[in-house]
Amino acid sequence: MTDKANTTRRSFVQNTAAGSAALFAAGMSTFRAVHAQDSQTKPMRVGLVGCGGRGSGAVANAVSSTDNVKLVAMADLAKDRLDGAAAGIQTSIGAAFDVKPDARFHGVEAYKQVCSHPDVDYVIHTTPPGLRHITLREAVENGKHSFVEKPVCVDSHSYRHVLESGEMAKAKGLAIVTGTQYRRENSYKAAIEQIHNGLIGELVGAYAYYCTGSLWLRGQQADWEKWGGFDGMEYQMRNWLYFAWLSGDHIAEQAIHNIDAINWGFDSNPISAYGSGGRISRNQPQYGDIYDHFSLDYDYPGGARVSFKCRQIAGAAARVTNRFIGTKGTMDIRPNPGRSASVAKNHKGERIWNHNGRPQSGNNQPYVEEHRALIESIRNGTPIMEIQGVADSSLTCIIGREAAYSGQEITFEQAQKGMLKLSPDDITADSYKVRPVPVPGEYKFS
Repeated sequence: MTDKANTTRRSFVQNTAAGSAALFAAGMSTFRAVHAQDSQTKPMRVGLVGCGGRGSGAVANAVSSTDNVKLVAMADLAKDRLDGAAAGIQTSIGAAFDVKPDARFHGVEAYKQVCSHPDVDYVIHTTPPGLRHITLREAVENGKHSFVEKPVCVDSHSYRHVLESGEMAKAKGLAIVTGTQYRRENSYKAAIEQIHNGLIGELVGAYAYYCTGSLWLRGQQADWEKWGGFDGMEYQMRNWLYFAWLSGDHIAEQAIHNIDAINWGFDSNPISAYGSGGRISRNQPQYGDIYDHFSLDYDYPGGARVSFKCRQIAGAAARVTNRFIGTKGTMDIRPNPGRSASVAKNHKGERIWNHNGRPQSGNNQPYVEEHRALIESIRNGTPIMEIQGVADSSLTCIIGREAAYSGQEITFEQAQKGMLKLSPDDITADSYKVRPVPVPGEYKFS
């Protein structure tokens, strides 16, 4: 073979290799582009555990957050709640409702069937708060991503339990997003950013309020008897708000929004809580064992003190607001999902910054943004993990509740390490005797 022939052959091989490499690179580039595009339109199939109003709302939020989201499985303790929610959700989301009859589960262990369902990508957890640590663990063990409403725990036991689930989820590459929607509201984020950037100086204290009217009570006397009376498990599940083991009391179930915002603003958990509370307007047995008002002081690192009040009393003046106090001024934030307004003033009372609460409308509402962030993180392979912050805010509520119940100062560290477990050992029991309303000086934190 001549040198010319060898040269031609070498050139052919080199050119072919270069061409193949170029084609391969182009092919890989095309593959990546197609794969990235596919990941953004990948179907996202949702399972719902807990079919109350918040669960139905969360499904609608998820469906409106991005394309190609469907509800494929549902679970609730009670069949009538399940059926009613299915009809309402189907009307609300139309073709995105894809829950076949054999993917509708009811009963005490129905959550297991949704969390293990092969068609479910992520689970929406909107059971009563005292059950969320159980359903979250089931979802994680079955490799499902999760959206968990707040609060995520109601005592020391469930606090540690959800943090363990978070570590398990991280190891499996799973996402957990939680329902503290103020953290995804533009106006609220702008105000907290100004605080963190030093606009009002070093924080030395705050006032926080979540004072509202009374809330719902389900059923009439005949229903209550059918549900086993006030000690009946079905009555408690249907009226879960009024039982501390299920709701965490209203300081946790409702007021966590403002307490979480205080932790966010201080970028810290409190050291301790001290204060009082009681029940003066909801004394009848149908209202379980919770209080209807709390008044507390939280101590934060550096000597800062937060005065916090919450109540649910019909006819009383409502107030839902936070005021942060710094060495250079104050920041008032008036929460209102999607249109919170904020104003900062110096200590002369002069306005130095404000946000007029321009609304996040339609698909930009913070309730929707929660699900958009979760779905994008799943599709992009960068799962969000939010459990620590909301668990700490839930525990902040718990130490306030326990301080009021006991009449003692309760520290955050005490609650982290404590033995407090409110739930009965057997939640499937037909009857579970409701504990007495806590009396300060008699009730003991453990």
